[in-house]
Amino acid sequence: MSNTGSDHPDRTSDPNPNTPQAILQKYFDEYDYQIFRLLNNNGRISDTELAEQIGLSRTAVRRRREKLQDSDILEILAVIVLQEANLADADILVKFDQQGSSENRDQFIEKLIDEELIYRVNSCMGEYDLLFSLWHSTLNDLKEYLWELFDGEDAVKEYSVVPLVKTWKAWNKELNRP
Repeated sequence: MSNTGSDHPDRTSDPNPNTPQAILQKYFDEYDYQIFRLLNNNGRISDTELAEQIGLSRTAVRRRREKLQDSDILEILAVIVLQEANLADADILVKFDQQGSSENRDQFIEKLIDEELIYRVNSCMGEYDLLFSLWHSTLNDLKEYLWELFDGEDAVKEYSVVPLVKTWKAWNKELNRP
C-alpha cells in the first residue's frame, strides 16, 4: 500500500520500531496512517473533517479510507467498554483433546465464532490451544453460560477461566490509571 509518489509527505524515520506507525508502515503510508489514527480516536469523524486535519481533499481521503476498508486492513467498529457498563468479562484458555478429531475441534471453534457474547477467538501456542474472550451481565451468569457452552464438548480436554476485574486500557483508550 505504500506509495512514494509526490502526493505523499516525506516519511520520517522513526528510530523506535515499537510504535504503531513503525509497525504499520508496511501497510500504511503517512496519509493512510493519519486516517487510521484519527478514526481510531473517533470512528464517527467525517471524511471532510479527516481531510481538513490531514491536508488532502475530501475525495482523496474517502478514496483512501474505502481502499483500506475494502482490503480488510481497516475495520471501523463500535466496542462496548465492558468495565464502564459494569459487565462481567473473562478470558478462557482451552486445551484440546489431542486424541480427538480435527473435525470436532473445528466444529467447536465454529460454535464459538457464532456465539454473540464471545468477542474474540484466537488459536495460541504453548500450554493452551485456544483463547477466547466473552462477556455477560455477571460473573455467575458468565459461569453458567460457560457450563452450557462446554456441556458435551468432546474436543475440549480442559479449560481455565480468567475473570477480568480491572481494565486500564482497551482498544487504545485509557480507562483508568492505577
